[in-house]
Amino acid sequence: MRKNIYKQLLNYFLIFLGTFILSFGSVIFLSECELVSGGISGIAIIIQHYFTMQIYDYVVAGLTVISWLIGLIFVGKDFAIKTLLSSLLYIGFTFLFKRVTFFNELAQSFAGTAEGAVPQVGNYILCGIFGGVFVGGGVALTFLGGGSTGGVDVFQVLMYKHFRLKESIASFLIDALVIIVGMSCMQRWVPALCGILSAFMTAGLIEVVYIRNQTSYQVDIISDKWEIISKYAQDELDRGATIIHAQGGYKGEERVILRVVFDKSQYEKIRDFIASVDPSAFVTFTQTNAVYGEGFKSNKKSIKINKK
Repeated sequence: MRKNIYKQLLNYFLIFLGTFILSFGSVIFLSECELVSGGISGIAIIIQHYFTMQIYDYVVAGLTVISWLIGLIFVGKDFAIKTLLSSLLYIGFTFLFKRVTFFNELAQSFAGTAEGAVPQVGNYILCGIFGGVFVGGGVALTFLGGGSTGGVDVFQVLMYKHFRLKESIASFLIDALVIIVGMSCMQRWVPALCGILSAFMTAGLIEVVYIRNQTSYQVDIISDKWEIISKYAQDELDRGATIIHAQGGYKGEERVILRVVFDKSQYEKIRDFIASVDPSAFVTFTQTNAVYGEGFKSNKKSIKINKK
């Protein structure tokens, strides 16, 4: 019970921290230099371009609320609940970073826009790189906390639901469309190229921080010491083991294949233990894209999608 409470608190902390970093990167680096790299922030930057008064944060808030309502109506209550916390935090942090003088001055110092100055190429590149790093890192931390950043995520889910288009492809298409619209409307090619650079940095950080951390492995072990290895997997790694009875193709002898599924952090532990117990064991490691069930991600969402 206490372990579950700690895990839940950690998830909330990751969502809070991730949304803070996401908002910081969007406002401090991307917005001030008008770098369009996709998402709600990119749309807000395009709209802000046509106004002299500061409306970026209001546009972000409006689009976030509209996207959340669309998700509630067309995707479902579960998605809406999942995105509610991050959506509210994103709106709040955006207003904070846009309206507090300290953060305004910080953004202007990075962008080189103090006293009405025009950003130089170096400012655009700097803001593009760091904006992408902060946005990607923030999104990844939010995902690790089991949350969602809301925004255009709802359209990715709808495209998967109705057209079975993978969410990664849908995300690319939506961001690409926002970037193209930004290039067409603003016609400022250096910021446009730095916006594309920022989008690549965002994708890279999500890959490094989130996707690689979700990697799991399956190991098949043929060893006379399989019972010892099985006990280690269950007692030390808290992982179940599957015993598969097989027959050798060469001599026809009966063998046992021990199969264990574990996460990335346990890879070296089980590899080293097998080597210490039976150096001659035949071992194959396979990287898996997703594992659902006890000890891994819940399979409820997966089952629900397959039924539709």
